[in-house]
Amino acid sequence: MTIKVRILERLRVLSIDYYERQPQSTKENIYIRWVLLKTMLRGFWDFINAGIKLRHCTTGKMVTVKGRLKIVARGKIIIGNNCKIWSHVGITQISAGPRATIEIGDNTFINAGTIITSRKHISIGKNCHIANQVIMMDDDFHDVAERKTTSGKEAIIIGDNVWIATRAMILKGVTIGEGAVIAAGAVVTKDVAPFTLVGGVPAKFIRQIDKN
Repeated sequence: MTIKVRILERLRVLSIDYYERQPQSTKENIYIRWVLLKTMLRGFWDFINAGIKLRHCTTGKMVTVKGRLKIVARGKIIIGNNCKIWSHVGITQISAGPRATIEIGDNTFINAGTIITSRKHISIGKNCHIANQVIMMDDDFHDVAERKTTSGKEAIIIGDNVWIATRAMILKGVTIGEGAVIAAGAVVTKDVAPFTLVGGVPAKFIRQIDKN
């Protein structure tokens, strides 16, 4: 797709967002183009912001960060190409403890207010969509009964093309298969098969998802 085609497509989408139709006057055309220009300028700043906020991480090409992202990189944080991380409405927090690794695959989007905390290994695949206020933790940090005793840490593995909806929680030791969808508010304590929808507390199978 050429740059001209991309711009025209973006103008079309903005027109639908603002007017629910294509512009019908010179004034509307000028306004939509002004909105697109502002959006592109913000995108440039988000690219610069990523270089600042992710300076202690390993990042790919064209990574952008919107807002005041909080990063703790005592371990490794690896972010792939074309990832977008939003932290403007609520602060997104990504923390890798000593010897821990967090990997985020190409083209993955992480929305505002998300918390990703690793003391071992969290791997998020390519083309994933992580909605607002999702929580991922690969360690309970203490035992339920003996709160001074650590409960052990187990890796979280999330496949490609996974969608995790708002306020879902992914706990330690969970593997989520390719193309799965986690419903809003779900608490995932067990593995999720590829191309399935799960929801609830704890999360349970709801239905299969068409691979196409």
